[in-house]
Amino acid sequence: MSYDLLERRKSKFVLWIPGQAPNARTPQLVLGTLDPSPPATVSTYNQIFRGPLTSTIKDLWELDPIDINPSLAGGTYHYWFEVQDTSPENLGIVQVTDPIAYNVDYRISRLTGDKKQPASVIKFRDGKLWPCDRDGHEPRQVTVPGPRDIPDNNHLVIYELPASWARYSTVGNVEMDTGTFTDVQALFDSGSSGDHFRSVASVAKQAILSELGVNALELLPAADARPTGQWGYATANYFATDFDLGTATSLAKLVDVIHTKNVRFFTDVVMAFGHDPYVYIAYDQFHIDPKSPKEFGNNERWQSHTPHTDDNQLRDGYGGRSWRYVQSTNTYDPESGIVKDVHPSWAFHKGHVHRWMSDFGVGGLRLDSVNNIANYDFVRSYKEHALSVYQSIHGNPPGSKFLVIGEELSCPLDLIQTGCLNALWNEPFQARIRAVILGESSDNDFESTVRQMVDCRGDPNHPFWDGAQAINYITSHDTEGYRKERLYNFLSSNRVFDMERRAKFAFALFMTAVGIPMIFAGEEFLDQQDRDTSDKQIDPVNYERKSEDWRSRIFNYVSTLIYLRKFCPALGDNDTDFIHVDSSRGGKIMAWKRGAPGHEPVVVVANFTDYDTPGSEYFVPNWPERERGDWREVTQGRNVPAEWVGREPLMHWEVKVYTYWKEA
Repeated sequence: MSYDLLERRKSKFVLWIPGQAPNARTPQLVLGTLDPSPPATVSTYNQIFRGPLTSTIKDLWELDPIDINPSLAGGTYHYWFEVQDTSPENLGIVQVTDPIAYNVDYRISRLTGDKKQPASVIKFRDGKLWPCDRDGHEPRQVTVPGPRDIPDNNHLVIYELPASWARYSTVGNVEMDTGTFTDVQALFDSGSSGDHFRSVASVAKQAILSELGVNALELLPAADARPTGQWGYATANYFATDFDLGTATSLAKLVDVIHTKNVRFFTDVVMAFGHDPYVYIAYDQFHIDPKSPKEFGNNERWQSHTPHTDDNQLRDGYGGRSWRYVQSTNTYDPESGIVKDVHPSWAFHKGHVHRWMSDFGVGGLRLDSVNNIANYDFVRSYKEHALSVYQSIHGNPPGSKFLVIGEELSCPLDLIQTGCLNALWNEPFQARIRAVILGESSDNDFESTVRQMVDCRGDPNHPFWDGAQAINYITSHDTEGYRKERLYNFLSSNRVFDMERRAKFAFALFMTAVGIPMIFAGEEFLDQQDRDTSDKQIDPVNYERKSEDWRSRIFNYVSTLIYLRKFCPALGDNDTDFIHVDSSRGGKIMAWKRGAPGHEPVVVVANFTDYDTPGSEYFVPNWPERERGDWREVTQGRNVPAEWVGREPLMHWEVKVYTYWKEA
């Protein structure tokens, strides 16, 4: 499956400017070389060419490198396009990054002021243009895993990680995030010490995430973002890997490593707003200012699922520029290569997802701030294009091998019903699990809170109909706000002193609930926030804490549950039956069975109280197949004697997880 604009750029410099005025200034290519000797500065950049591109098709500008005079020698080049600024800033003539640059280099631009965009990087070899890292190395595409090696959606355990959080350095008394793609690789590969793990004895020889056993890695945006020391949601160069996180080569190596461990690669994509070159190249074609008077009659200025009554419901660019999606222009179509009516932003975003899936083996996407994208038709078209690319790469695999997730915290299920998305963040789950682990309710009563937490299909306001549509989490990267902080800090602020017991309790509920569990990095060993939530983006994971005894016990407990979640068929089913609610204890001892008929069941028994059950046994009625002699308790790794099946006592704040399933 090809994408015309990306095919053309293999042999020519290309710049697409849809809707360009007939008398507009001809764009120029500014090309040069950078002295590789550090430090890279303006003085080490040598400009060797400035010249016009030629319009070959409506709104498409091209320049064959063979036509450049003096002739180009083989090697690595840094370049910009020079255009007339079309943004509200009206900056005049500006040099911008190639909007489809596969790699960028900030080493010059960061020394020349905020308005200077990074150089695009390309290699000229054998008469063609080749993507390359800033050092000239040509990355290769990720190896495509076989379908049997790709976990199904209903058995995923996602690990959500800002790549820069994979390692920290200490500046004064403050931990700063300094992680790279190579550091993330070190979390999966014991043979790699990472860029920054070499001196950390407690984790230098451990592959922490391989030991944990997750089978999906979700990196917060890996595409290039201009700010440093943040999560990457200020995406600037959508086709390029983030300059500070590492090269395309290092990301490809990371993905190859996790694929050998049957781990799917997810990445976050920001399409509600951007800091991209099209802000200057063709502002009105690609962007909208929701507060501009000229847009007052334009319904595109509003977030989705809002009544459109006040400015609080306008789309929020969070410092960037909102993308314009209700725009049709007769122009060159970057996908097909013909002139037709095109939505420019749609075509641009389909282009970069084509690049990421083809080159980096993306097996799932998380779309940020869908309410600020505010266009269902685009989201559906984007999802369908991503699925088509995936199918072309993998040879029409089952639909259970690919997933497009949306973050829209009001949980509008019509996004799934209308085919715009496959799944949504299940925001109510977080409120419910944090309530019940304190013995509180977040719904009408405690029992209904537990029931709706365990089985999202029973939520009367947001009734998912399949667990693979709901992404559950105890904590996400959004750790700011009421009951949003890391679990350690949440328990501490609620005066829970036995952190280990309560964390295990939470994870047992979490890993056995209907829905796809997503673990925020560091929660698997109860890492803690070291900085104020206003600095939440630069408070990295401290993986050294995993070596503390009580935290290691939590980690091992979670790892055991992850294994069960990945492989036990019952936990991939939706079927859930509550078999016991103890009214004599205020309904706060409950038991439920997971699994469809024909699958070995999982039974969960939970004591949501401060008190152990009295006596030597606690009888659970309605226990399935009580007569069997092969039941075992999973979290303690022990067999249950036949006479004790459904009769074992419970300690305070304890969950026991039983099954007779064994991996074949």
